Amino acid sequence: MFRAKILDRYIMRELLAPFFLSIAVLTLALFLQKMFRLTELVLSKGSSLAATGKLLLYIMPGFLAMTIPISLLVAALTAFTRLSSDSEVTAMKASRVSLYAMVRPVMKFSIVLFFVTAVIAHFLAPRATFAFKAQLFNMLKARAMVGLEQGVFSSTFDGMVIYVDKMNSLDDLQGIFISDERSGSEPYTIVAKQGRLITNMENLNVTLVMDHGSIHLQPRAEDVYSLMFFDSGRLNIDINRATMRYGGSGRNIDEMDSRELLGALRQARAAGEPTKTLEIELQKRMSISYACLVFGLIGAPLGIRKSRTGRSAGIAISILVILVYYLILGTASRLASSGAVSPVTATWVPNGLITVAAVAMVVKKGNEIYFGIGPRIGALARRAASPFRRGGHTP
Repeated sequence: MFRAKILDRYIMRELLAPFFLSIAVLTLALFLQKMFRLTELVLSKGSSLAATGKLLLYIMPGFLAMTIPISLLVAALTAFTRLSSDSEVTAMKASRVSLYAMVRPVMKFSIVLFFVTAVIAHFLAPRATFAFKAQLFNMLKARAMVGLEQGVFSSTFDGMVIYVDKMNSLDDLQGIFISDERSGSEPYTIVAKQGRLITNMENLNVTLVMDHGSIHLQPRAEDVYSLMFFDSGRLNIDINRATMRYGGSGRNIDEMDSRELLGALRQARAAGEPTKTLEIELQKRMSISYACLVFGLIGAPLGIRKSRTGRSAGIAISILVILVYYLILGTASRLASSGAVSPVTATWVPNGLITVAAVAMVVKKGNEIYFGIGPRIGALARRAASPFRRGGHTP
C-alpha cells in the first residue's frame, strides 16, 4: 500500500505540470482570439476596462470545458513519453509494477476532472454565457445614454446623426431629429415631436420609439423626394456591431443550464414540438465531460514506446488523437442534425467505440509488456521446440 501511494504521487507530479501548462496555453490562445474582437469595445467604443474584464471572466467556463479534457490527454501522453524515454518505465517493469498500477493515478485524476468538467458544462458555462449576454446588455444601455445628449448633434452611432432638443430621461425625449445614412443609396431624415429609448435584453436590441413625426426620403440615384407622416414609429439603432456579434435572439439553449434544458425538453415533447436541437445540446454536454475518462485512459498506453522520444512526440500524438476524436464526434453530430441518426446514437456509439479501443490498448500493453506474458510464451515455445529442430531429444 505504501509503495502504491509513492507511485501514485510520483506519476501525479509528472501529470500536473504539463496539465496546468497546457490549460494555460490553450486558454490564452482562446482568450487572444476573443480579445481581438473585444478590443474595439475598449479603444474605440468607450467601454470600460472593468466591463470588458467581466466579459472575459464570463467566457472562462466555456473555455475550461474545452481545454480540461484536451489538457488531460496532453499531460498523460507527455508524462508517459518522458517516463518511457528516460527508461523509468523499464525500471518499473523490472520492479514488477504493472501498467494498470501506472494508469491508476491517471484514472483517479480523470474521474476528478470528469466531475469538474460536468459541473462546468452542465451549469457554470451556460450561466456564464447568459451573464455574458446580460453584461453586454448593460453596456448597450450605457452606450445609448452616452450617445444621446441634449442639444447636441451626436454621430456616436454608426451611419446616424441624432439630435434631441430636450432630454429628461431615456423615456422622455422631446424634439427628435435623425439623419440615417446606413442604407447608403437611400438616406432619410426623421423628425419627431417626442420619443423614448427602449433596450431589449432578449435580443440585445436598442429601439427608438417616436410619436407624431415625419420621414423625409430622397434616394441618391433618383430625382425624387418623398414625405411620409406617422403617429408612432420604431427605429432600431446599431449601438455596436462588434458587440452585437456576440449576441443572439432570445435566450438560446447554450444559455440554459441542464436542469432548464431538461425542462424545455419535457415541455417540447408534451407540446409535440421538435426536440432534436435540445437533445443534441444535452448529449454534447455529457460528451464533453466523458472525454476526460477517454483521454485519461488512452494517454498512458499511447505515451509508452520502446524508442527514445522527447516530450514533443507526446504533444504531436495528442494533437492527432484530439483531431481524430473530435472529427468522429463532429461527423456524428452532423448526422444527428440531419436526422440520419438519433442524438444518443450519434454521441455514444463513437464514444463507445473509442472507449473499447482505449481499453484494448491498455490491456494489450499491460499483458504483453508489463506482465511479460507475450515474450514468456514465445520463449517457452522456442525452448519446447528446440529439441525437435535438432532432430530429436538430447540425452
